[in-house]
Amino acid sequence: MNHRFDELTKAQSVMRRAPRTKFCVGMAGIALACFALPAIAQVSHLGPLTELSQPCPLSGCTGAPLPGTWGPNDAAEPAIAVNPSQPNNIVVDWIFGPSGDVVSATSFDGGRSWQQVPLPLTTCAGGPFVGAGDPWLAFGPDGALYAVNAMGYTLSALFIGVNKSTDGGLHWSGISNVTPTPGGGARPSISTDSTDPRFAYAFWQGSVKNAGPQFFSRTTDGGATWETPYAPYQLAPHYSVDFSQVFVLPGGSLVDLGNLYYQGPNQAPKQSYLALMRSSDHGQSWSSLSSAIPLQSVAQPNSSGDNLILDPETGLYVHDAGDPAFAMDPKNGNLYAVWEDSRFSNGQINEIAFSMSSDGGLTWSNPIRINQTPQNTPLLNRQAFLPSVAVLADGTIGVSYYDFRFNDPNPGLPTDYWLAQCHPSAANSPANPASWGNEMRLTDNSFNVESVFFFGADYFLGDYVGGLVASGKAFVAAFIAVDGNGITSIFARRVGP
Repeated sequence: MNHRFDELTKAQSVMRRAPRTKFCVGMAGIALACFALPAIAQVSHLGPLTELSQPCPLSGCTGAPLPGTWGPNDAAEPAIAVNPSQPNNIVVDWIFGPSGDVVSATSFDGGRSWQQVPLPLTTCAGGPFVGAGDPWLAFGPDGALYAVNAMGYTLSALFIGVNKSTDGGLHWSGISNVTPTPGGGARPSISTDSTDPRFAYAFWQGSVKNAGPQFFSRTTDGGATWETPYAPYQLAPHYSVDFSQVFVLPGGSLVDLGNLYYQGPNQAPKQSYLALMRSSDHGQSWSSLSSAIPLQSVAQPNSSGDNLILDPETGLYVHDAGDPAFAMDPKNGNLYAVWEDSRFSNGQINEIAFSMSSDGGLTWSNPIRINQTPQNTPLLNRQAFLPSVAVLADGTIGVSYYDFRFNDPNPGLPTDYWLAQCHPSAANSPANPASWGNEMRLTDNSFNVESVFFFGADYFLGDYVGGLVASGKAFVAAFIAVDGNGITSIFARRVGP
């Protein structure tokens, strides 16, 4: 099934601002908001924008809707992976909130066309649970695809489970590694071992209450069985680690990167650090947890201490967990981290920070700002958030993110998704801000972020957008936007030949 959002297919550039036109977001013929949009000139190598999540094959199911004001077709939190043995095979999965399930889409032509496949997690899709979410994906070196999710009967009684596909995402196995999480923790990640297809590694939170370490499990037989989960480290009170991810260095050693944060009683915001562990035996044992560089966030916390993005029009928040995103150059083992940081504006707003390590995580470069949001834009319109990072085979680094640069006094909050690039060389270090540019606008038209659904008291794009991968010589992005029918939807776009 090939879904294309016909109104959003013109390739465009953001090299200059141009005259503005009105764009209205509505549903069932009712206008929700209108705001001004720039007319953008064409740019090369920007593929058509494809809406992946509509129509949804589960839209008629009466499962267990996730909390919040989800509309009947709303989706969020995409994860994306590319098959190393067949780079044109790309898979995206996401939360379909109204049924409380996870749906995937697979492509075998580099992201030009897609086919939807629900994962068999909940009763809506042939699984045993009533709700599922927090998706993450990883392809192994043999083309086997793993999907990890949090599933449950309530949000306080969750399980972590893994599904596997051996045909590029067209069909999925039943759930394995079904593990309860005390206190309702979630946010799993899964990584494969590029040196041996028998190994895959999963981390997840053990609790949602700032209760310390993550849990870890691995498979040594290609997903047939999983070892008993355990916490590989202990933390002092009020410390937690969130959403870590394993990378396999060229020599075969593992590095696990994550977000270590501290939040004392009645303290806000949280204090965050990039943290890491190592393993030289395929995850059988791990080094102690160490912190690398501080991750500074703007002091605009909500009641939980999370640093969210502030809507300059309404004063409400755009929900954002603020976790870093990571990537590795498989040729040289360089590690890259991107996150939201306020140090570039003296603590006033969050922008996108970048740091790199060329020694397996032992040392890291000084953080630099890499989002290309014009600095003459009003302060709150310069907020940049939810970054993703990926590396092409030639070493080109891409970082995607949202910002509000086109906001104006008209109703609504125009929001766009961007891709900035760096082409490393001996004379062009990624640690130098001047090395970053080649920005492309991945949304054809700004969408009104105030039209996405509410989760708690925040506009909800998701805790994360795992939305950028390298597919051959091209980047493929998967991200959240509001479509022309007012639906919070998942879109994909290819950038490259």
